[in-house]
Amino acid sequence: MTPRESRNPRFKRALWLVLALVALGYGLWGPYFFPVGWALGPCLKDWTSPSSYLPRLSPLRTVDGPSWERDRPVRICYGAPSTRGRVVFGDGGVVPYGEYWRTGANEPTRVFTSVALRLGPVELAPGRYSLYTVPGPEEWEVILNRSTFHWGYDFSASVLDQEVGRTTVPAVNAGTPADTLRFQWNGEGRTLDMTWGSVTVPIPVEVVGGGA
Repeated sequence: MTPRESRNPRFKRALWLVLALVALGYGLWGPYFFPVGWALGPCLKDWTSPSSYLPRLSPLRTVDGPSWERDRPVRICYGAPSTRGRVVFGDGGVVPYGEYWRTGANEPTRVFTSVALRLGPVELAPGRYSLYTVPGPEEWEVILNRSTFHWGYDFSASVLDQEVGRTTVPAVNAGTPADTLRFQWNGEGRTLDMTWGSVTVPIPVEVVGGGA
């Protein structure tokens, strides 16, 4: 910066505007880019999508865990839709069988982990992932993907090509139906349970490494 530029009011205003935008961007997105060994990062809306600026019927929720790990090194971020009197799964339901689903609403469900994990046979290094599913009447496919910066129903080739792995898990009766989708840790069974309507999908989770 030259002495003349430093005395120019218009230049100063432009400089402060740039600095303010950088600070705002860092405040909104900065923690998301930290190595997961430093910080898992917050559950953020995808502000690059116009849909994020509309009112939301399905709130963005956070679940930390696993419940049997003292330092809770994993974070699940998901949009929580409600049934609102609708059929949830299958023919005529909100979520058809045999089709890719973001496993929630709005953004894809995301898994932030500061330790190595194993979800069924799928091994995850410390990092941030999206979690998709393909529901079925008796079994669900659970799919882990490296792409997290996109809207939940973006199933383009650029997203699908970042798949890490998939596994099949049973769909079981929830016992008590859940009007609003929820994720919770089952410490006894060591699973991450997704429940909506009358269906629970228990995803086996094992912590296999230390912090990053």
